[in-house]
Amino acid sequence: MNSKKYTLKITAGPRAGQEYPVNKASMNLGRSNTCAIKIKDLLLSRSHCRFELRDSKLFVIDLASANETLVNGEAVDEKELHHNDLIEVGESTIKVVADPPDDLIPSVEAALIGEGEVLIDLGFNSSSENTVDDKKSALRPVLWIAGSILVLVIGATLILTPGKEKSKTVAASIVSNEELLIQYEKVEADTANIFKYSLTITPDNMLSAVIDDIAGDRHVRKEKRLDQELISNLTKTIKASGFFTLDPSYTGYASAPGTLKLWKLTIAVGTNVHTCQIRDRLEPDAFKALREILETFSKNELGIWAIQFSADKLIELAIEARAIADKKFAELNVRHGNLFEAIKSYKEAVFYLDTVNPKPDFYATIVDNIDQCEVELEKRYRDQNFKADRAINLKEWHTAATELKILREMIPERSDPRHAEATRKLLDVENRL
Repeated sequence: MNSKKYTLKITAGPRAGQEYPVNKASMNLGRSNTCAIKIKDLLLSRSHCRFELRDSKLFVIDLASANETLVNGEAVDEKELHHNDLIEVGESTIKVVADPPDDLIPSVEAALIGEGEVLIDLGFNSSSENTVDDKKSALRPVLWIAGSILVLVIGATLILTPGKEKSKTVAASIVSNEELLIQYEKVEADTANIFKYSLTITPDNMLSAVIDDIAGDRHVRKEKRLDQELISNLTKTIKASGFFTLDPSYTGYASAPGTLKLWKLTIAVGTNVHTCQIRDRLEPDAFKALREILETFSKNELGIWAIQFSADKLIELAIEARAIADKKFAELNVRHGNLFEAIKSYKEAVFYLDTVNPKPDFYATIVDNIDQCEVELEKRYRDQNFKADRAINLKEWHTAATELKILREMIPERSDPRHAEATRKLLDVENRL
């Protein structure tokens, strides 16, 4: 058995350049102080994923994280890792380095013979003096038999299930006719700055946006795999937009010397493909309406609204949000909902700083404060929930109602499962009063 050593190299993100040898059977990655690989990134869960060594093989396991663990661009629950695999978690990209690499480990069943030929030794000849031709002759009957069996299996499948195969072909044809491809680019340039925004939706439903703001030193790339229902609804909107009736090009004159304003949009729905480019002039209504829909769609899905502000403005907004959060945190005993509001304001500050690079010094403090608030809120929630359950068990309905109302104040967000649970209990208690 070959013994391999693995190293996790962070190539992008808050800890870019750091390396972590996998020297334990299990290593967690996340925001928590208990993680072997701790990264201050609010896009990560407290315990986001785990790396495990199993018989000299390395695996990554997603720990039900909010923003998924990607391996070579694909979301995974658990996957074996190999040399040069790329793992994406939050804002970080991690490269797997295996020593020795997978492609340098010789297979037990394969040997290189002659000029790059690979011979599979099935053991027909035990002597090491056999020639290459002898071994090929021994292998040839096996290949003929395997090929014949494969042909028979395929033929039997086609004969026995013609309807099923036909329906699959028709279904595949229908899907391919509705495949959506979008490539959109916006460029605004003058002598002081170049701002470029690119949006792509590929036929495999991957949405990606790239933003380059030279003056603000902001370079953002985000991507997300979309649900098919979202793609279907977007396709209907595009078909009804009138985009495919627009001219290929609309050109005007720059509003000032040394400036450029350019929009270019290419859309393919199945075999229907059209490109329209607008340069230095007002956009046609159909183009503008669809362009705004696409920009809003991507900003909502990827959470990149903050890019519309300058870096200085975003830092200013983050400082204001942090000041509100600090005040709520300091007054956590004044109102039951203050701790929850502090978390909300801290996260607002992080949102503003998402596209600001490098991050200001106080960014790490904000992330730490969020963790501290969430731990404290969960502790208080459990204590308060215990008080409410005890009153219910003792059939002290008025006390139970009071305790449950406090729970709802502590977690005011209706979409939070803890708020929903307290509401269900309160309705039942009030029916008993």
